[in-house]
Amino acid sequence: MALTALFIIFFFMMLLGAPVAIAMGVASMGYMVLSDIPATVMIFSMVDSLGGITLLAIPFFVLAGEIMNVGGVTQRIFSFANLLVGHVRGGLAHVNILSSMFFAGISGSAVADTAGLGRIEIRAMTEAGYPKPFSAAVTAASSCIGPIIPPSILMVLYGTMTDVSIPALFLGGLVPGVLLGVMMMIYVYIAASRHVAPRPRASVREVARSAVQNVLPLMTPAVILAGLVFGLFTPTEAGVVAVAYAFVVSSLMGDLRLRDIGPMLVSTLETSTQILFILAMSSLFGWLVTTNQIPDALSAFFDGTGYGRIAFLFSVNIILLILGTFMSLTSILVIFTPTLVGMGTALGVDPVHLGVVVVLNLTVGLITPPLGWALYIVTEIAEIRFIDTARAIVPFLLPILAVLFVITYVPWLVLFPSELLLQGY
Repeated sequence: MALTALFIIFFFMMLLGAPVAIAMGVASMGYMVLSDIPATVMIFSMVDSLGGITLLAIPFFVLAGEIMNVGGVTQRIFSFANLLVGHVRGGLAHVNILSSMFFAGISGSAVADTAGLGRIEIRAMTEAGYPKPFSAAVTAASSCIGPIIPPSILMVLYGTMTDVSIPALFLGGLVPGVLLGVMMMIYVYIAASRHVAPRPRASVREVARSAVQNVLPLMTPAVILAGLVFGLFTPTEAGVVAVAYAFVVSSLMGDLRLRDIGPMLVSTLETSTQILFILAMSSLFGWLVTTNQIPDALSAFFDGTGYGRIAFLFSVNIILLILGTFMSLTSILVIFTPTLVGMGTALGVDPVHLGVVVVLNLTVGLITPPLGWALYIVTEIAEIRFIDTARAIVPFLLPILAVLFVITYVPWLVLFPSELLLQGY
């Protein structure tokens, strides 16, 4: 009865339009009242969920992305990508995707990618003659790479909740992130004949000069990964290193000014508070679901189908893709991660592999209506109707879903980098 009430109250609050964190908190309190559990359990659960020092990495990575955005590094990255691939058929659309791959290694956030690079990319593509809906769709789709290529805020959160190695998760996102970029570029190359001609090929000297000028920001993911892989610092310290590195690079190369620091800190505080508040309110909800042995029951169900891991991973993809259309990424992650990891472990699914699959699923939710945060951001930037952006994004779902299918059933693509580089650490 109490477990039924937990889910009924949660979905009722969601239908009323309550924030997900509030819905989880109220549902958990309802369960506790019916089960005669002391209220102090909720307080201790919330405090304990935020007690991990690894969570400090989240605001630091958010701040590093803010610094790079404000410091003018994003414009430099876009210009460098333009020299590399601007001459290929599809021109600035390829530049858009490659820029997102570079920036993903700095911000770790799809929203930061969309908001930071989006204005530069959409303005440049529109001025070059690309249709606004297509420009907005490319920008939104390429932002999905942000949480996959390390560092990744979502992977830090997943690793903290599951005690899974964050360096292994970061390394696991490398190949899928590159595959996403390549598959999108293939689609753009095929569809490019409907749009404008590319720019002339840049000379080797121009490319080399730009590479030297931009080597410091482009080295950000390498610095972070090298430090984690070789044990120079922990994931939390990696966040601090990212902020320090971003500040030095932006000060040397960009337009970072002292008056920008205040707004950057405020924006970082707002984003980090939202993430951590959802985590705190969901901790008891997840604990109640787990203690009622729901993961074990579902694992037994999938095992009983005779397909085990195959059926489980297929169901994970379908469920998360549907949930992503009307719930926020962080909410889905903190609600379902304990259950999914418990089920996956029972079925023999590697938690690192599962983590990358879950994160990629969640990023698709950023570009699928009706929620689709990235779609709303690019729609506002491009100053077009939301329905036009939603229509233009549909073809880009095909390469993304193709990559999701491949990494779901070929776990080696996710696991081999960590197996290769973390063996002695």
